[in-house]
Amino acid sequence: MTQLPTIGGAMPLTRQLTGDAAEARQDDRLRQAADGFEALFLQQMLKSAREASLGDDLFGSSAQDTTNSLLDQELANTASGNAGFGLSDAVYRQFSGFVGKRG
Repeated sequence: MTQLPTIGGAMPLTRQLTGDAAEARQDDRLRQAADGFEALFLQQMLKSAREASLGDDLFGSSAQDTTNSLLDQELANTASGNAGFGLSDAVYRQFSGFVGKRG
């Protein structure tokens, strides 16, 4: 198959579409990673806040610890999935300049 010449140094349409799709996939993966980082960060904050509470529970147990851990994880995922705290957006903006750039 013969490659048609391009006008003004423009990329051939097939390569441009493929490149755009690949860049969009990388952009989606970056957004997911930023959201995941924010959720993990919030989960660690909740865990630290729970551990820093004054005094131990009188009837604390490993089952309660597990339940609290799962609750913290769900709260963090829900918070970062909705409006979030802006950390995900900051991470996304910081690293979006690197998406699609290969040295």
